Amino acid sequence: MSIRFGGVLAVDNMSLDVEPHEIVGLIGPNGAGKTTFINCLSGAYVPQSGKATWKEADLLGRQPHELIRRGVVRTFQNVASLHDLTVLDVVKLGQAVRHGNPMRQLRDMLRSERARDAELIRTILQPLRLAEVAHQPIQSLSYGMRKAVDLARALAAQPQILLLDEPVAGLTAQEGAMMSRVIRDVRDRVGCAVVMVEHKMDVVNATCDRIVVMASGARIFEGSAAQVQSDPSVRRVYLGEP
Repeated sequence: MSIRFGGVLAVDNMSLDVEPHEIVGLIGPNGAGKTTFINCLSGAYVPQSGKATWKEADLLGRQPHELIRRGVVRTFQNVASLHDLTVLDVVKLGQAVRHGNPMRQLRDMLRSERARDAELIRTILQPLRLAEVAHQPIQSLSYGMRKAVDLARALAAQPQILLLDEPVAGLTAQEGAMMSRVIRDVRDRVGCAVVMVEHKMDVVNATCDRIVVMASGARIFEGSAAQVQSDPSVRRVYLGEP
Protein backbone atom coordinates (compact mmCIF):
# COMPACT_ATOMS: atom_id res chain seq x y z
CA MET A 1 0.00 0.00 0.00
CA SER A 2 0.98 3.63 -0.45
CA ILE A 3 -0.17 6.84 1.18
CA ARG A 4 0.89 10.42 0.50
CA PHE A 5 0.38 13.54 2.60
CA GLY A 6 0.77 16.52 0.27
CA GLY A 7 4.18 16.13 -1.30
CA VAL A 8 5.39 13.53 1.21
CA LEU A 9 5.19 9.85 0.28
CA ALA A 10 4.86 8.46 3.82
CA VAL A 11 4.32 4.82 2.84
CA ASP A 12 5.76 3.70 -0.48
CA ASN A 13 4.38 0.43 -1.85
CA MET A 14 4.89 -1.22 1.55
CA SER A 15 3.99 -4.90 1.80
CA LEU A 16 3.82 -7.23 4.79
CA ASP A 17 2.64 -10.81 5.24
CA VAL A 18 1.61 -12.07 8.67
CA GLU A 19 0.71 -15.65 9.52
CA PRO A 20 -1.76 -16.61 12.28
CA HIS A 21 -0.01 -16.91 15.68
CA GLU A 22 3.13 -15.17 14.36
CA ILE A 23 4.79 -12.16 16.02
CA VAL A 24 6.31 -9.83 13.43
CA GLY A 25 8.49 -6.91 14.49
CA LEU A 26 8.29 -3.76 12.33
CA ILE A 27 11.39 -1.63 12.85
CA GLY A 28 13.07 1.34 11.20
CA PRO A 29 14.40 4.82 11.95
CA ASN A 30 12.14 7.69 12.99
CA GLY A 31 10.07 8.83 10.02
CA ALA A 32 10.27 5.46 8.27
CA GLY A 33 6.46 5.25 8.06
CA LYS A 34 5.88 2.47 10.60
CA THR A 35 3.07 4.09 12.57
CA THR A 36 1.50 5.48 9.39
CA PHE A 37 1.41 1.94 8.03
CA ILE A 38 -0.28 0.71 11.23
CA ASN A 39 -2.73 3.63 11.00
CA CYS A 40 -3.73 2.46 7.52
CA LEU A 41 -4.30 -1.10 8.73
CA SER A 42 -6.37 0.04 11.72
CA GLY A 43 -8.66 2.42 9.81
CA ALA A 44 -7.23 5.75 10.99
CA TYR A 45 -5.95 6.55 7.46
CA VAL A 46 -7.11 5.45 4.02
CA PRO A 47 -4.18 4.91 1.63
CA GLN A 48 -4.37 6.18 -1.93
CA SER A 49 -3.47 2.78 -3.36
CA GLY A 50 -3.04 -0.82 -2.33
CA LYS A 51 -5.01 -3.46 -0.46
CA ALA A 52 -5.00 -5.22 2.89
CA THR A 53 -6.78 -8.45 3.76
CA TRP A 54 -7.02 -10.60 6.85
CA LYS A 55 -8.56 -14.05 6.55
CA GLU A 56 -9.97 -13.09 3.13
CA ALA A 57 -11.72 -9.95 4.45
CA ASP A 58 -10.80 -6.58 2.91
CA LEU A 59 -9.64 -4.12 5.58
CA LEU A 60 -9.00 -0.84 3.79
CA GLY A 61 -11.66 1.85 3.87
CA ARG A 62 -13.43 0.41 6.92
CA GLN A 63 -13.99 2.38 10.10
CA PRO A 64 -11.89 1.42 13.15
CA HIS A 65 -14.89 -0.03 15.01
CA GLU A 66 -15.71 -2.21 12.00
CA LEU A 67 -12.16 -3.53 11.93
CA ILE A 68 -12.25 -4.29 15.65
CA ARG A 69 -15.32 -6.46 15.10
CA ARG A 70 -13.32 -8.30 12.43
CA GLY A 71 -10.58 -8.95 14.95
CA VAL A 72 -8.11 -6.20 13.93
CA VAL A 73 -7.21 -4.41 17.18
CA ARG A 74 -4.44 -1.96 18.04
CA THR A 75 -2.70 -0.25 20.92
CA PHE A 76 -1.26 3.27 20.86
CA GLN A 77 2.08 4.98 21.48
CA ASN A 78 0.56 7.51 23.88
CA VAL A 79 -1.80 6.24 26.56
CA ALA A 80 -4.63 8.59 27.54
CA SER A 81 -5.73 8.85 31.16
CA LEU A 82 -9.42 8.51 30.19
CA HIS A 83 -10.40 10.81 33.04
CA ASP A 84 -11.78 8.89 36.03
CA LEU A 85 -12.36 5.49 34.41
CA THR A 86 -11.00 2.59 36.41
CA VAL A 87 -8.80 -0.12 34.95
CA LEU A 88 -11.80 -2.45 34.83
CA ASP A 89 -13.89 0.23 33.09
CA VAL A 90 -11.26 0.52 30.35
CA VAL A 91 -11.36 -3.24 29.80
CA LYS A 92 -15.16 -3.07 29.58
CA LEU A 93 -14.82 -0.32 26.98
CA GLY A 94 -12.61 -2.56 24.85
CA GLN A 95 -15.12 -5.36 25.13
CA ALA A 96 -18.02 -3.03 24.32
CA VAL A 97 -16.50 -1.86 21.05
CA ARG A 98 -16.02 -5.48 19.98
CA HIS A 99 -19.59 -6.56 20.58
CA GLY A 100 -21.86 -3.81 19.30
CA ASN A 101 -23.02 -0.27 19.98
CA PRO A 102 -20.13 1.03 22.10
CA MET A 103 -22.03 3.48 24.29
CA ARG A 104 -24.99 1.21 24.93
CA GLN A 105 -22.77 -1.77 25.62
CA LEU A 106 -20.55 0.30 27.90
CA ARG A 107 -23.53 1.51 29.92
CA ASP A 108 -24.71 -2.09 30.28
CA MET A 109 -21.29 -3.31 31.30
CA LEU A 110 -20.76 -0.54 33.83
CA ARG A 111 -23.93 -1.84 35.49
CA SER A 112 -22.81 -5.46 35.16
CA GLU A 113 -23.01 -8.06 37.85
CA ARG A 114 -20.08 -8.99 40.05
CA ALA A 115 -19.73 -12.31 38.25
CA ARG A 116 -19.03 -10.58 34.94
CA ASP A 117 -16.51 -8.25 36.55
CA ALA A 118 -14.80 -11.18 38.23
CA GLU A 119 -14.55 -13.00 34.90
CA LEU A 120 -12.88 -10.00 33.23
CA ILE A 121 -10.46 -9.63 36.12
CA ARG A 122 -9.59 -13.33 35.99
CA THR A 123 -9.23 -13.68 32.22
CA ILE A 124 -7.86 -10.27 31.17
CA LEU A 125 -6.33 -8.42 34.12
CA GLN A 126 -4.83 -11.20 36.20
CA PRO A 127 -2.53 -12.54 33.45
CA LEU A 128 -1.25 -8.97 32.96
CA ARG A 129 -0.69 -8.54 36.72
CA LEU A 130 -3.37 -5.84 36.89
CA ALA A 131 -5.95 -7.59 39.07
CA GLU A 132 -4.92 -5.72 42.22
CA VAL A 133 -5.52 -2.33 40.55
CA ALA A 134 -8.75 -3.28 38.76
CA HIS A 135 -10.81 -0.69 40.63
CA GLN A 136 -8.24 2.12 40.62
CA PRO A 137 -8.53 5.10 38.23
CA ILE A 138 -6.16 4.62 35.32
CA GLN A 139 -4.79 8.14 35.77
CA SER A 140 -3.44 7.13 39.19
CA LEU A 141 -1.17 4.44 37.73
CA SER A 142 2.41 4.61 36.53
CA TYR A 143 3.08 5.03 32.82
CA GLY A 144 4.20 1.41 32.55
CA MET A 145 1.01 0.14 34.14
CA ARG A 146 -1.10 2.34 31.86
CA LYS A 147 0.65 0.71 28.89
CA ALA A 148 -0.39 -2.67 30.27
CA VAL A 149 -3.97 -1.40 30.70
CA ASP A 150 -4.04 -0.34 27.04
CA LEU A 151 -2.97 -3.87 26.13
CA ALA A 152 -5.73 -5.24 28.39
CA ARG A 153 -8.27 -3.05 26.56
CA ALA A 154 -7.09 -4.45 23.25
CA LEU A 155 -7.28 -8.04 24.51
CA ALA A 156 -10.85 -7.51 25.73
CA ALA A 157 -11.78 -6.90 22.08
CA GLN A 158 -10.75 -10.49 21.29
CA PRO A 159 -8.13 -9.74 18.62
CA GLN A 160 -7.25 -12.08 15.81
CA ILE A 161 -4.43 -9.76 14.77
CA LEU A 162 -3.00 -7.36 17.34
CA LEU A 163 -1.20 -4.20 16.17
CA LEU A 164 1.16 -2.89 18.87
CA ASP A 165 2.55 0.62 18.39
CA GLU A 166 5.72 0.94 20.49
CA PRO A 167 4.45 -1.09 23.47
CA VAL A 168 7.61 -0.53 25.54
CA ALA A 169 8.28 3.13 24.69
CA GLY A 170 8.89 5.05 27.91
CA LEU A 171 9.27 1.90 30.00
CA THR A 172 12.29 0.93 32.08
CA ALA A 173 14.47 -1.98 30.94
CA GLN A 174 12.83 -4.21 33.55
CA GLU A 175 9.32 -3.16 32.49
CA GLY A 176 10.26 -3.68 28.85
CA ALA A 177 11.50 -7.21 29.51
CA MET A 178 8.29 -7.97 31.37
CA MET A 179 6.16 -6.57 28.52
CA SER A 180 8.08 -8.77 26.08
CA ARG A 181 7.16 -11.86 28.09
CA VAL A 182 3.55 -10.67 28.34
CA ILE A 183 3.26 -10.21 24.56
CA ARG A 184 4.52 -13.72 23.86
CA ASP A 185 2.22 -15.09 26.55
CA VAL A 186 -0.72 -13.22 25.02
CA ARG A 187 0.06 -14.72 21.60
CA ASP A 188 0.25 -18.22 23.07
CA ARG A 189 -2.84 -17.85 25.26
CA VAL A 190 -5.12 -15.91 22.91
CA GLY A 191 -3.82 -17.39 19.67
CA CYS A 192 -3.64 -14.08 17.80
CA ALA A 193 -1.07 -12.82 15.34
CA VAL A 194 0.93 -9.75 16.39
CA VAL A 195 2.57 -6.92 14.45
CA MET A 196 4.78 -4.91 16.79
CA VAL A 197 6.29 -1.51 15.94
CA GLU A 198 9.22 -0.95 18.28
CA HIS A 199 12.60 0.79 18.51
CA LYS A 200 14.16 -1.14 21.40
CA MET A 201 16.01 -3.92 19.63
CA ASP A 202 16.59 -6.05 22.72
CA VAL A 203 12.80 -6.28 23.15
CA VAL A 204 12.25 -6.89 19.43
CA ASN A 205 14.83 -9.69 19.38
CA ALA A 206 13.38 -11.33 22.48
CA THR A 207 9.77 -11.09 21.32
CA CYS A 208 9.47 -11.48 17.57
CA ASP A 209 9.52 -14.54 15.34
CA ARG A 210 10.44 -12.42 12.31
CA ILE A 211 11.54 -8.82 11.76
CA VAL A 212 10.65 -6.48 8.88
CA VAL A 213 12.69 -3.30 8.37
CA MET A 214 11.24 -0.09 6.90
CA ALA A 215 13.05 2.98 5.61
CA SER A 216 11.61 5.95 3.70
CA GLY A 217 8.18 4.34 3.72
CA ALA A 218 9.24 1.06 2.10
CA ARG A 219 10.33 -2.40 3.20
CA ILE A 220 14.07 -2.85 2.77
CA PHE A 221 14.69 -6.18 4.52
CA GLU A 222 13.11 -8.98 6.49
CA GLY A 223 14.54 -11.94 8.35
CA SER A 224 15.58 -13.24 11.74
CA ALA A 225 17.14 -11.06 14.41
CA ALA A 226 20.62 -12.29 13.50
CA GLN A 227 20.04 -11.66 9.79
CA VAL A 228 18.72 -8.15 10.42
CA GLN A 229 21.71 -7.22 12.57
CA SER A 230 24.22 -8.40 9.96
CA ASP A 231 22.56 -7.06 6.80
CA PRO A 232 24.51 -4.20 5.18
CA SER A 233 21.41 -2.25 4.10
CA VAL A 234 20.01 -2.29 7.62
CA ARG A 235 23.35 -1.26 9.10
CA ARG A 236 23.48 1.68 6.70
CA VAL A 237 20.02 2.83 7.80
CA TYR A 238 20.69 2.51 11.52
CA LEU A 239 24.43 3.13 11.82
CA GLY A 240 25.19 5.27 8.79
CA GLU A 241 27.76 2.77 7.54
CA PRO A 242 28.86 3.13 3.90
